[in-house]
Formats: sequence, structure tokens, C-alpha cells
Amino acid sequence: MDKPLHDSPQQPLNSNPPHFRIGTRGSDLALWQARFTQDRLEASGATVELIIISTQGDRIQNVTFDKMEGKGFFTKEIESALLDDRIDIAVHSHKDLETTSPHGLCIAAVPTRGPVEDVLIMQPSMRDDRTPLCVAHGANVGTSSHRRRAQLQTLQSGLNIVPLRGNVPTRIGKLRQGEYDAIVLARAGIERLGLDLSELHVQVLPPNQFVPAPAQGALAIQMRNDDDRLDWVKSNLNDEATLQSIDRERSVLRALEGGCLLPFGAHMMKNRLRTFLETPAGPRLSEIEIGDDQTVADSTTVALARLSQPLHGTVFLTKSLGKWPVFEALAQAAGLQIIGQPLVRSEVLSSAWPERPVISDWLWLHSPSAAEAMLPLLSEFPGQIGCAGKGTAATLARVSDRIPQWVGTGPPEKTHAEFAAFLKTLDHRVFIPHSDRSLERWTSLSTPDRTVSWCAYQTILEPAALPPHAVAVITSPSQWEAYAQSVSPVTPIVTLGNSTAAAVQSTDSSIPIEVSSEPSECEIWLAVERALHR
Repeated sequence: MDKPLHDSPQQPLNSNPPHFRIGTRGSDLALWQARFTQDRLEASGATVELIIISTQGDRIQNVTFDKMEGKGFFTKEIESALLDDRIDIAVHSHKDLETTSPHGLCIAAVPTRGPVEDVLIMQPSMRDDRTPLCVAHGANVGTSSHRRRAQLQTLQSGLNIVPLRGNVPTRIGKLRQGEYDAIVLARAGIERLGLDLSELHVQVLPPNQFVPAPAQGALAIQMRNDDDRLDWVKSNLNDEATLQSIDRERSVLRALEGGCLLPFGAHMMKNRLRTFLETPAGPRLSEIEIGDDQTVADSTTVALARLSQPLHGTVFLTKSLGKWPVFEALAQAAGLQIIGQPLVRSEVLSSAWPERPVISDWLWLHSPSAAEAMLPLLSEFPGQIGCAGKGTAATLARVSDRIPQWVGTGPPEKTHAEFAAFLKTLDHRVFIPHSDRSLERWTSLSTPDRTVSWCAYQTILEPAALPPHAVAVITSPSQWEAYAQSVSPVTPIVTLGNSTAAAVQSTDSSIPIEVSSEPSECEIWLAVERALHR
């Protein structure tokens, strides 16, 4: 569950309750933010009035942000009212603020952060779990954010990105009216407004892949520097952990001299700062670890270096080029060369079909090779299809018009456990084709009397002479076995999962290994980055 948006307020520091004038835009979301702050202040003993102020961003709705002159489209008029002493507090969506406060103003408090993710809201007919973002290829997707546009194009090429303006309800209304197939919005705004989206499909975009804007989900309570109530407001509204996280995120943005129009994302995840920047060379995705004694300035310096300085060398990948387009784009934008060559192949066995596959409720495909091996059976299999991941689902789409009813995400161990739990709630039978070298994770999917397993194909090693490379990405224990026969491993190894890492360690425990935490191309790329920065 997401953390609550605020903690219990403290009591006022003196017996004279302060009075505050809060300036706010008139949109539904801005009013929610102002009333949230009003409730917190009043619960602490203050009295509050709201003053609605129109901004440039509110008045001009027919021009995209990149065509508008100046900065601070949603904040300038409110900040002017603060400086002129017409209001005492301004409540902003923190990501909309410039990274440097105007002279005379400061951020008095940052309440506990709300949800940070972006969400892709789409017409149900446009949902496609086989694609990276779960939206159909070629969909018209609305957004006016350069950051969102860049990441959409990186993670799923072929989408038609269309400008989108208006407040949150207006944007959703345009989607409902069919002007767009899908739109991207901040999850925090959707949840704060309590909107009913039950007739639409809402796909939450994980922040470790679709990096949010710096300070997304956080509010900024802005006041004058000389207001003698600053400490009172801070003691009642500020959340120090949220403040520290967004300070690191916005510090990198400040160093890049960028505002809300920069195609840049940053997100603190526990002790790691992940950043995304669209550059002339292509998309840069990077992550740094934050030490306990590392200052904001220190982390900013390291993060900037990772985003701007090219890497050198060659990556060997045990996949054919073109299979992982996101990984390749990230590696090439960082300056690396890529060699792609699988060192194993699958060969379908000629043994007879087992007797009971067609009476099974489910066909479980745990790899792309399994999908290819099942091609002769797919047209006649009457049950539903489950795929261990998007790569398997994409292969299924390439060889058949069958659509999977279940597609896993995450590491193999997690995917198998989730599918097993799903099957047990239904008490269904499952047919599982596998290779002669498959790890028997599938044995947990159902009870033996409801499982039909069949060795459908064999894995054949094809070691080869390999050119020099700085790091190797090994995608399975079989690929590792073939790789170890091809070279004397001395370079760092990146493995797709713990099983492959265990196979590497069993061969030589001295080989440096980085394990991709998830089977996503972004996580595999970041594991390569870590290996090269050892």
C-alpha cells in the first residue's frame, strides 16, 4: 500500500492562532492541494482562507508548453502575489516549481510525498499485455511532457505521441470522447481527486522503468523569507524524509539548468538515485548508490557524470541483435558497442504428443523457445495460455494469433510463484512443455495429478570464437555453459537472474558478477553500467 499523504499534525507552538491566506489556482487538483494544506493548518490551530489566482498556464489552453514564452506557467502569478503580501502561503505541485526560488521566497515545508508513478490510462480495447507498456502498437498517446514523450518512445517504439493540454478531468474527458487511445498522467493527481476510471484501463508505470519527474507526487509550501511563522509551518507540515529525497532529485535538475520542459526524470529509491535524460546521442538511463555520508552535492556530481560522460568498450550479449531494442538504445547512447550472438539453439523433438495436453485448462509457456516449440499445437489447444514474461508473449504473437490470458512480470521465481497461486485458486489443470535442460520451476505450478509436463525441445550448445569485450550479458545457465566453452572468462558477467549467477559461480567464484534484479531491459542495462563502473 502507498504511504499516507501526511502524518498527524503537531499542536500550535503558542496560544495565539496564526491566520494564513493561501493562494491557489482554481483547478480541481490545485484546490485539493490547497484544502489539504488548509486542513493540516487548521488541525494545528490556525485559521485559513483560500484566494484563487489565475495563471498563464490556466488562461492559455490551446498552446503546448514548449511554444509558450517564459517559465513558471503555473506559478509566476502566485509567487508575485506572495511577494506583494496579497497571500501568505502558496501550495504548488513541487515538480512545477523552478529549481531556484525567486528572491525573497523559500520552501517552508514539504509534506509527506504521495504516489510518484505515472499512469497510462487507455481505452480497454487498446490494452495489450504483450507490449512493453501494455498498450497496443501504434496507439495515439496524449502527453505534452517532453520527459514522458522521450520515455514512451524509448520503451515502446511505434507509438504516436500527440500533444495534450487541460486539467486532469479535461484530459480524461478527451480520452473518453475518443480523441486519444491513451493518455499519461501522474498517479498522485488521479488518486487525490478520487476519479472513477472503472470503464478505462489504468496501467501503473513502474518508476524503476518509467522514471518520474523530480519531486513528482510531492507538494511545496512556499512562503516569504521574512515571515516569522516559517518555523511554525515547518514543524506542522514538513516531512524530512520526503524533503531529503526530492532535494537530491531536484539538485541534478538544477545542475542541468533545466526546468519542467527538460526531458529529465529522477527518482530516489531507498539508497539509490535513478535518472533518465534524453540526449542528442539518445536516451541515458543511470543509477547511483547514495552512501550514508554522501552529501547532496556529491551525489549530484556523480549523477551528472554518469549521464554525460560516455562509456567505452564492447558488450557481448547472448541474444541476436534486435531482440532487446531498449537495452541496445541505452547502451549505444552511452557510447558502447554491442555484439549479439546466441550460443545455444533449441530443436523441437519429434516425440509424440502427450495424451492429455488438449484436456488441460492452461498451456504454460515459460520461454520464447517453448512458444516456438508449441506452434503445431497452438491452433488446436482449447485452453487458455499463460506466458512467463513479455518476451515469451512477444514470441507467441510472432508465431501465432493466440493471445495469452496471463503474462508475468518480474524475475522467474516470482512469476512462477504468482502463476502457481493463480492456478490453485482456480484448481485448474496445466500443460507444460519444457526443454531437456529446463530448471524444474514448473513443478510448483500445480499438483502432480493436474500437471502434464512434456519435454518438447532440446537445447544444443553452440560455442564460438568471440571477439574481445568489456562485459558479457548471459541470459541462461545453458548460455553460460556455452560461453565458458568459448572463452576463458575474465571480464565482468551480467546475469539475467540468480540461477544463471549460480551457474557462473559454480564454475569460478572469482568472476565478478552483477545480477539484473528483474528481467527488464532497463534493469539489465543498469547491471551493465554497474559492472563497467566497478
